[in-house]
Amino acid sequence: MAVQQQEAPDPVDHLRGAWDARVQFRTDHSGGTYAYRPNEVIAAREALPIIARRMGTTFEALDIVELRPERDDNAADDLVLVRGIPDPLATVKQVRDAKLTASPNHVFFLHNASPYPVGGPYPVGGPYPVGGPYPVGGPYPVGGPYPVGGPYPVGGPYPVGGPYPVGGPYPVGGPYPVGGPYPVGGCGCENPCGAGITQQTASQFSTARPAPAPAARWRSNRVAPGADCKVLVLDTGLFQKIAVKGVTPSASAAMAIDLIDGTEFTGSNEIDAWDADGNGMLDPAAGHGTFITGIFANLAPGCSVHCERAVSSFGDTDDAAIAQVLNRMFPASDAKPRFDIVNMSFGGFCENDDPPVAIAEAIATIQRRYQSTPKASELIEQPVVFVSSAGNSASCRPTWPASFENVIGVAALGPHGAAPFTNYGPWVDACAPGVDVVSCFFDLGDDAGADEQFDGWATWSGTSFAGPVVAASIAWEWMSRGSVGAPGAAASWLISRPGLLRLPYLGTVVNTY
Repeated sequence: MAVQQQEAPDPVDHLRGAWDARVQFRTDHSGGTYAYRPNEVIAAREALPIIARRMGTTFEALDIVELRPERDDNAADDLVLVRGIPDPLATVKQVRDAKLTASPNHVFFLHNASPYPVGGPYPVGGPYPVGGPYPVGGPYPVGGPYPVGGPYPVGGPYPVGGPYPVGGPYPVGGPYPVGGPYPVGGCGCENPCGAGITQQTASQFSTARPAPAPAARWRSNRVAPGADCKVLVLDTGLFQKIAVKGVTPSASAAMAIDLIDGTEFTGSNEIDAWDADGNGMLDPAAGHGTFITGIFANLAPGCSVHCERAVSSFGDTDDAAIAQVLNRMFPASDAKPRFDIVNMSFGGFCENDDPPVAIAEAIATIQRRYQSTPKASELIEQPVVFVSSAGNSASCRPTWPASFENVIGVAALGPHGAAPFTNYGPWVDACAPGVDVVSCFFDLGDDAGADEQFDGWATWSGTSFAGPVVAASIAWEWMSRGSVGAPGAAASWLISRPGLLRLPYLGTVVNTY
């Protein structure tokens, strides 16, 4: 396996430990909560003099990070990241008042959990339009499945007054203290309570749980079709060895190693560390990239996977960091794209539900650079297919980057339909299994410091894992075609052709895991 080192600095290398101190949450006047980096602003280069004057400093003294470092023409509309700004939201407003582009540096989270309050499992209306998923009358003929009167005698199964004494099972005021079960600013009111600064606490523990190696009959028996599909996974990295230092791989872990080794890797697969902050505990998002790579190895054997570290082991990344990685992995000097499919199992909400400016520019630039026709809005024309998980907030609110028109947004299914945590909406294109998914993980041994014994496999839930099921299915379909034509044609065949099973607000069902 060829391994080459990346010369560009790692945009998430400084993100160590819990994200509490580096993420601020804001509830705007529409009632929507979003997260951003304190003291950072993404702005057009032409806005830098305004920012410098506001800070009482010089243009040269600004702490600027180039998001497209290969460009040297210093175009006025180029986006840059400016750090060290004490009042980023007020600065953004002033720049926008001057009719120039500016945005907070929005923070996104891996979709194995959600830092946002769940309204759930679904806000008013649920994942289906009024009336539910069935036509008028439901799935049964008039009268339902029971004869007139239902299965119980008149009055139902309980005596008059129901099963509880007058007043119900709770004392006056209900089961919650004054103020209800939600923190201030997250009450779930139909009419929002107004703008404000809020804070969430980063999880200290992983939601992954140990799992045995799947039995042979439950593993995919697909054989590599001979053609190649190059997949870019933006995640926590890849721990290709599975077993940590000093641990002899168990028999179960050896099976995970064999699965991972059966996939060809390209470039620098950066290490997916299990304890990046050195506190002796498994980091909440550690192993996420390794887990997703295992899904590709199982469902699309023979594809080339490059797992680039773009998210911290605590699960956070941001608009600027992702744009930097995308611009680096798709350099303007390349006549052909280095990757055919990009998997992004992260996302978040943005201010006023507007798209994140840096990622929007990066994806649009990549797709425009390599497309063979000017039909940028048609998925079938895309030589680079972007897939993103929809999020775990049980909300229909647009989540980015899944909501982009040319990104395939993926919701999660459970054994009985929509997963209770999944986001949904008209912007979701497909859905796939995302509950209790089993894939490759660490073999930590007995003394690795984790609170549970992992032997190379884990079970995990989230739209994070539904996304790569769809992405791997697209890769497999395209390779089965001999990797001829645009990958977008395979994606369109998988999720857009007539006659496929679709669920309202959840998109086309891709049940291949």
